[in-house]
Amino acid sequence: MIMKLFKNACIPTSSSALKRINILFDEQIIKISKDEILCEEPVEVIDLEGALLLPGAVDAHSAIMIDPESHASDLENVSRDAICGGWTTLSEMSFHTGLPCFDGSALKKIKAQIDDSSYCDMGLWGHIDVDEYPYYNESAQDLWQSGLVGILLMNPSPNPKIKALSFTEIMDLFLDIYDSDTLFAFQGFDLEEGDDFNAMTQSSAIKKLLRRMQENPIHLPQVTDFEVIEFINSVSKRSDISFSLSISDFMDVFNNVKRENELPLGFEERLPEFMELLRTNKIYMFSNNVVCKPVVKKPADIFLGASPSRLIYSYVWMLSELWKKKNIPLATCIKMCSENPAKRLGLYPQKGAIDPKSDADFVVFDVDGKTSTGEMDRYGNELILAGAIKSVYLRGELVYDGTGLPLRRGHFVQRKNSPKRRHNKSSWIS
Repeated sequence: MIMKLFKNACIPTSSSALKRINILFDEQIIKISKDEILCEEPVEVIDLEGALLLPGAVDAHSAIMIDPESHASDLENVSRDAICGGWTTLSEMSFHTGLPCFDGSALKKIKAQIDDSSYCDMGLWGHIDVDEYPYYNESAQDLWQSGLVGILLMNPSPNPKIKALSFTEIMDLFLDIYDSDTLFAFQGFDLEEGDDFNAMTQSSAIKKLLRRMQENPIHLPQVTDFEVIEFINSVSKRSDISFSLSISDFMDVFNNVKRENELPLGFEERLPEFMELLRTNKIYMFSNNVVCKPVVKKPADIFLGASPSRLIYSYVWMLSELWKKKNIPLATCIKMCSENPAKRLGLYPQKGAIDPKSDADFVVFDVDGKTSTGEMDRYGNELILAGAIKSVYLRGELVYDGTGLPLRRGHFVQRKNSPKRRHNKSSWIS
């Protein structure tokens, strides 16, 4: 690959100012300087003329690979929209899949499908086969050592192929691998408190997890209630716990549009307080929570997820509605959609950063552009977003120029670093 040189790129800083720089890169970023970069080797010079340069967005959880018969087409269709929307890395949870990743054999098959069909890079979450007790802890450790981004635990389970783990079984698992940095995600609620997902049943499940966890990092893929967010933030200094909010959930509340499902949203009535959490950097990450096909109904509607149709503009929505219109710091928006997810998945600084040795995953953003969503806002007008994606680069290659079809270049990515929050204090945003 011939090296490329971005001239006159603007990147975010920790203040409201932007920093103008030059970047030399091939598949990875080679050098960043505010001064002219001289290179003796052939180089393709690209003058960004002051355009905003952002890291590719990172989504910590998707559920695309459901039907093994259509894995290839589903991966193609969803990842194509993702790359056009600036999401250069997805992480597949596959909690509805007919091909669970229980072991190395399944991992090999799924990895090959990702390499063959995905437009963006993809990490993978694994699962626990309860029927393999007491050996499932060995399988979990083998998957972790193979580079998966985490192990997904579910209660209840929406998938007959993946049995739910009771809290006692989860405790046994934590005790068996307490000295590992294995990241676990928990999707579900406490059935002893009720047969529907709500703030009370989710909060009860979180507290049971906290009483059982050892040194294990825990991540909650979808939190919907203000009090639950406040509780997690209150214990996060003592426990390695993180959470994500669904962009679609917040988009529906923020723009007062018709929602796709009936999942209760407890921050709906406390939007001003929620905006203050955003301003003070107390929301860890956002995710699209995409589910390729609607496959479950109540009582497990937390697994319904969001339609992939919003992937193509959800990153722009975050920048338009939060940064441009509500003055949430740009650095905060980037951390919630790129840096923090990459850190939690153990992919940082390979992903989610604009730093030497990071993958050259870039989104060139036109601050003055406009993006049409095709959706209606609360006043019955089409929701037009402030800003537009001009181009997307994946590992140094221009894969989308803002028009037409993108170039397919995605592949499976392995976790390389610890996902523990205390090991991820530094930021590329200075």
